[in-house]
Amino acid sequence: MKAAQVLAGYTLGAADLLRRAMGKKKVEVMQEHREQFVQGCAEHNNISKRKANEIFDLLEKFAGYGFNKSHAAAYAVVAYQTAYLKAHFPVEFLAANMTNDMADTAKLGVLTDEARSLGIEVLPPDVNESRVLFAPARDGSLIRFGLAAIKGVGGIAVEEIIKARETGEPFADLFDLCDRCDTRTVNRKVLEALIKSGACDSLAGTRAGQFSVIDRALAKASSQARDRESGQTSLFGAFEESSKSMQDTVPDIAEWEREDILAAEKELLGFYVSGHPLDPYRELLGQYCLHDSETVKALESRKVTRVGGLITAVQRGISRRTNKPYAIATVEDLNGSFQVLCMNENYDKYQGLLEVNKTALIIGEANNSENTPKIFPQEIIALEEAPAKFTGQVHFRLNSHELGPEKMDHIHGLATSHPGRCPLYLCFKQQDGRLVFIETSEQLFVRPSEQLRNEVNEMLGPDSYYAKVDTTLPEPAKRQWPRKETNGNGGE
Repeated sequence: MKAAQVLAGYTLGAADLLRRAMGKKKVEVMQEHREQFVQGCAEHNNISKRKANEIFDLLEKFAGYGFNKSHAAAYAVVAYQTAYLKAHFPVEFLAANMTNDMADTAKLGVLTDEARSLGIEVLPPDVNESRVLFAPARDGSLIRFGLAAIKGVGGIAVEEIIKARETGEPFADLFDLCDRCDTRTVNRKVLEALIKSGACDSLAGTRAGQFSVIDRALAKASSQARDRESGQTSLFGAFEESSKSMQDTVPDIAEWEREDILAAEKELLGFYVSGHPLDPYRELLGQYCLHDSETVKALESRKVTRVGGLITAVQRGISRRTNKPYAIATVEDLNGSFQVLCMNENYDKYQGLLEVNKTALIIGEANNSENTPKIFPQEIIALEEAPAKFTGQVHFRLNSHELGPEKMDHIHGLATSHPGRCPLYLCFKQQDGRLVFIETSEQLFVRPSEQLRNEVNEMLGPDSYYAKVDTTLPEPAKRQWPRKETNGNGGE
């Protein structure tokens, strides 16, 4: 702005219009300003047309990436302030950021992971403890999910719950919650969302039990509200109060399946809070996957890798170019998600494995030409099959001084109960620390699996099972024709 003012005689208002045009890359407007700038340079400072164009080019180039000094200084101050807050008040800082990005589940997941990496626990929402927004809880050492962040629970309902909670004791059960809140605001839809998200876990009963009495609790609360409004009291009030524990209790019903609980949390909160469907597979993913949804983004095009996770969505269609079916599966791991594109012969071979809520291990070529990493598979297997396919050796780690004929018989029986083609080695640890390896005969070769790992560790102690993973990868598939860029929906 200053250069345009001094060199070309721009007013401050006109210089600001030039800045805006450059910042927004408005070509036609910038061309008009170029002519005005060149003419102004000649009139006010006798600068040649060639030199004025060179200056304008420099200004245009700088506008593409540069900040003026005041802007840069302001950014530096904000960076210092946020770094100070994160270092000295990490709970409050992260809670504020979670509130700021409450509607962006991707950012919320990143912030939650950051909190956990700093040793700060992020707890699910709770009607007896949560505030409207994300906030420090208990002694300020952890973060509690805000009630307003639950989908389907509006701000008015949240305020009603908090007001009722602050005027008495913590809610005891669903009947107590409904009785103390206005059920016109805290209605069935709100209660369903609260229960499914885990916000009522501190109340009596399981989520399944609470869900089964929603209608009864609402009806009871409405009846009592009408009585209070009309000023009526029952002659048998004392008896009703004494029998309340028998009539208005949450039944002891078995909890929902873990998969259903986590699916509901993902739907209502945007991510998993009390666990992750892949928690049982953490060790498998870490051991047999060569990349994950984050590190795969750095791979060169057509680089073959091995990634895995949980299939969360499958889109099927017919390719406009080949008139053949295709499938695009969204696969989620512990760090994010990527897509798997199956077409032609791969669709015929693997489309049966592409089902929502199934795990998969994918060997294929990475493509990072779009925002979401995409894998063109050469092979797909169930994640549970990874140990059997990609384990080169299995070792049983044994302490020599603890062995005897009986234990060796147990080890022999364990190996023969899992027959396979993977070489088995017995690793004997001597009292002086030396290791002695013995390769067993083919009759004792095993089929690696999670079950075998668990049985060995149970018999011989933690970490007694060791799998040497085969990390070799196939070459990229030969192209029969040059690949065309796709639009991401299978219609090349």
